[in-house]
Amino acid sequence: MSDYAARIATLKTEQAKLAQRQSELAAQRREEIGRLAEKLGALEAEDDLLTGMFLELKSAMESDGSRLKQWRDAGGRFRSPKSERPKRHTADVAPHANGAASHGGM
Repeated sequence: MSDYAARIATLKTEQAKLAQRQSELAAQRREEIGRLAEKLGALEAEDDLLTGMFLELKSAMESDGSRLKQWRDAGGRFRSPKSERPKRHTADVAPHANGAASHGGM
């Protein structure tokens, strides 16, 4: 019986460590989201607006893959440094006066 008691005690210790780690990771994620909101200038947004946005996100996560793909693509473009973007386009793209890109040489 003491073997079971020792194993249970070990599992409880591991469970407590995992709960602590989960708490630490959640706190880290909250900080990351806060930094992202600050970077985007959204920290000043009113709570009702942010709540609505998060409700929309939650709804999309539960049902709609197409919106999530669009949001991921836009987020990826925003978050990736220009130097990491595909370089294959830089040599053959010349900007127009209006800022749009055109393919082909000059």
